[in-house]
Amino acid sequence: MSLGDVFFLIVRWLHLSSAAVWIGGSIFYLLVLRPAADRHPDEARIMSKTLVGQFRVLVDISIIVLVATGSIEAFNRLSDGLIGPDYVITLAVKVVLSVWMFLLVQQERRRAVMLIPYLKKQYKHRDPAHMIRNLFFGYNGIAIAGALVFLLSDILRSLYEATLTG
Repeated sequence: MSLGDVFFLIVRWLHLSSAAVWIGGSIFYLLVLRPAADRHPDEARIMSKTLVGQFRVLVDISIIVLVATGSIEAFNRLSDGLIGPDYVITLAVKVVLSVWMFLLVQQERRRAVMLIPYLKKQYKHRDPAHMIRNLFFGYNGIAIAGALVFLLSDILRSLYEATLTG
């Protein structure tokens, strides 16, 4: 194994680890923390400041690592001249979804800062428009887009391996 191979192995590992931490944390928030906070709102307010601060640091580090390692990976794959248009299109969709996720994180942070002084009670919105909005925006949108990005990563790997063996 050459030094270059070791470098790209480390880059891939950092990329996948950062994605797993961020998306795994988002899914944990949606499936465990948020339902627990709904059942125990007083305790959730006390813990949320600490949890949000800790998770924010992890997300920030993950985004930096993902952008850096993703750029290296994309440049490496695109510059070898072996890949076809299906790889490029899949990569473009993955990049667009990733940018969407980064924007959702920024939107949620701004929304949280603006709403904190006004959140005395939690109100549950049950209308269909609000439910659809929650599906594509906020933390739900981040988790769904993250799962799709993981799927696209596997597709990209399969496409790349097919060009190497084909």
